[in-house]
Amino acid sequence: MKIAHLTDIHVADENDYGEPHEAHWRAKIHKHSERLLERLLADMAEQKPDHVVLTGDLTLTSKKEEFERARAYLDAGIPGIRVSALPGNHDRWRAEAMSGRWFEQSFGDRVSCDLGGDGFPYCHLAGDVAFVGLDSSPYDASSDPSDVKGRVSEVQLRAFERLGKDPRISSRFVVVLLHHHLRLSAEDASAEDPKDPTPLENAPEVEEALARIPVGVVLHGHRHKQMRLDLAVGGRQVPILCPGSATRVDERPDRTSRYGVYTVEAKALREVRTRAYVPSSDRFEWI
Repeated sequence: MKIAHLTDIHVADENDYGEPHEAHWRAKIHKHSERLLERLLADMAEQKPDHVVLTGDLTLTSKKEEFERARAYLDAGIPGIRVSALPGNHDRWRAEAMSGRWFEQSFGDRVSCDLGGDGFPYCHLAGDVAFVGLDSSPYDASSDPSDVKGRVSEVQLRAFERLGKDPRISSRFVVVLLHHHLRLSAEDASAEDPKDPTPLENAPEVEEALARIPVGVVLHGHRHKQMRLDLAVGGRQVPILCPGSATRVDERPDRTSRYGVYTVEAKALREVRTRAYVPSSDRFEWI
């Protein structure tokens, strides 16, 4: 099975941020490119993935129009391919997005569970692979959205462990989806000013749950930089993969727009590759 992984697309329209107090958001819009998203989706379609994973931050500040716009891009760019999606912290930015269930309105069919039930965690079954999605992006009305850390609720973790014991899942290669990362890489942790050193505040509890389930790989977003960790959990090494933002406009080679392409064969992760936008050639290439 070929899996394509994109994240942090941050779809937004500058015309929706016309108020004076929204000037900083207008500046952020230009850090991401919908032109690059269109190019990326076209390139992704050429790779003929069997399944697509989108690990959150579909929007800039969870405006309803942004969810609708993100869904329209995916439907047009990769029609007919099943997508497993998650909300990120930017998709939980506004109270009205929560009360109106705007993520669910646009992406509810991307988070419906093949084993029945609603909400998170959910499971998508595809051949010998089981995709299990966890919601690590809580909304806290009493806090500034930029101060809310990632967290997987205890209710979710208990349900996750129950799912992991279901033979319809445990008999398959298990791919766990999160928005926030569990830990920083050694390189990022040693940086003078590491970004988001502890974004998932209950990472130890999440890792304990991962240790009790036969997880094959964890895919996440949040970091706008490509990152890989091989984490020891449950007596085995589990790859933790983030491709970096799919729409980032950045001259730095490790930050430019990109997505991951992973191959699973015989219930094992056989290949991890990346396609990134190369400005000099104006196209996506293997790196």
